[in-house]
Amino acid sequence: MSLCQLSLTDFRNLQSTTLDFHPGINLIYGENGSGKTSLLEAIHICCQAQSFRQHHLVKCISHESNRFLIFGKYENYKAGLSKSDKRLDIRVNGESISRQSELARLTPVKIFNTDTFELLTGPPEFRRRYLDWCLFHVEQSYNQNWLNFRHALRQRNKLLKDRRDLHLLEYWDDFIVEPSTVLSYLRGKYCENIAAILVAELGELLGEMDISLEYQPGWNISQGLLESLQVNRQRDIRSGYTGQGVHRDNIIILSQGRPVKDVLSRGQLKRLTLVLLIAVLKIVSSYRKNPTILLIDDLKAEIDEMSESIIYSALSSINLQTFITNISQGIPAAIKGKEFKMFHVEHGMIKPRKFS
Repeated sequence: MSLCQLSLTDFRNLQSTTLDFHPGINLIYGENGSGKTSLLEAIHICCQAQSFRQHHLVKCISHESNRFLIFGKYENYKAGLSKSDKRLDIRVNGESISRQSELARLTPVKIFNTDTFELLTGPPEFRRRYLDWCLFHVEQSYNQNWLNFRHALRQRNKLLKDRRDLHLLEYWDDFIVEPSTVLSYLRGKYCENIAAILVAELGELLGEMDISLEYQPGWNISQGLLESLQVNRQRDIRSGYTGQGVHRDNIIILSQGRPVKDVLSRGQLKRLTLVLLIAVLKIVSSYRKNPTILLIDDLKAEIDEMSESIIYSALSSINLQTFITNISQGIPAAIKGKEFKMFHVEHGMIKPRKFS
C-alpha cells in the first residue's frame, strides 16, 4: 500500500506536521543534519514499527516530550504508533495489534543508505536478512517455519550451554530438521530467481559488472543436516552453541570469480547494492497488487549522472513508491515531465515545494 499521508508529533528534531505524498516518486532535499533521514526513519517506523537507525525507539522521542506519535494513512488502511518511555502502542484501523509483524506485512518497505553496503561487505547475517525479507512477504510457509526453527535452535543452544539433559539433543535435532529443510529450499530457490532477474532485467543497471550469486547452506551438503548435527555434536557441546544449520547460511556474491568487495569500486558497490534491492522489490511487487516502499538516503553520493538516470528508469518500471533524499534541489533529467512531489527540510521543518 502506498503511503498517502503521514502525521508526526514530537519525533526527533522534526516539527509536528502532516504531509501528503505522491504514490510514485517523492524527492526530499535539504542540508546535512536538517532532518531528511529522520523523515525516512519515521516512514519506516510507520510501516514496520522498527527504526533502521537503532533498536530503541525511545531514542526517537523529541527531547522536549515524553512520547512520539506517528500516524499514516495508506490506500486501504490507517496505522498509528505511540511510543513512550515504557510502551509502544500500535493500531491499525483503530484496533490495537500486539505483533509488529502484523503491521510489517501490510506494506513492505526497504531502506537504501550507507549501512546497506553491509549486504556486500558485511557478515553473512546481512545477506540472510536480505533473502528472508523477500520470503517473509511472498511465501506463506516462511514465517511459521522460521519461528519453529528459531524455537528449536534456542532450545538446543540452551542445552548445549547448560550441559545438562544432553540426551534431549536427539529430540531437538529431529525437530530442527523439518523447518530448516523448507527454509533452505526457499532461500536457494529465491537466490536463483534473483540471479536470473539480474541477467534478464537489470543488465543495463549492472553495466560492466560481471556478477554471480550462489546460495551456500550452513552445513556440509555432502551430509544431511541431521547427520551433520550428529557428527558435530561433541564440538557443539564444547563450544556451547550449534555450529551448523540455516542460521549459518550465506549468499556468495562474486565478480569475475572473486568477492565483489575485493574487485569493485565504492561507487560500483553502491550501484550493485541498489540493483540487488531492486531485484527483490521486483519479486515482492510481482506478488502484490499494491506498491511496496523504497527509501533511498542520499542517492547522488558516489553515483554518476548516467547511473542515476538508469536507476530512476529502473525504479519507475516497478510498482513502487519511493522517497529519495539529496542535498541539492535539482530534478533528475530522468523524471522531468513526470509526476512527483518534492519536499524541503530545513532545521526540522518540512515544507512541500512547487516546481515548474
